[in-house]
Amino acid sequence: MVLRIPESLGAAWRDLYTAALIEIDVEKLQMRIEDAERAIAIRYASLDLERDGDEARRLTDAKRGLSVLRLEAERRA
Repeated sequence: MVLRIPESLGAAWRDLYTAALIEIDVEKLQMRIEDAERAIAIRYASLDLERDGDEARRLTDAKRGLSVLRLEAERRA
């Protein structure tokens, strides 16, 4: 059984992802990345992959983006 999270709550991952992307303070960036990754994982777990395939792809793309951002943040630190 898949736990369904309302779309309005599930959309929070987008806000957290955007916050990580625009964060310029290297010390805050790690926290923003972790928050976004956690929200993405929660949202992904709630999806019905047959019905929510497009969002699943967006979540996967966002996870990849955060990985690149993390590497860049580590390089700058």
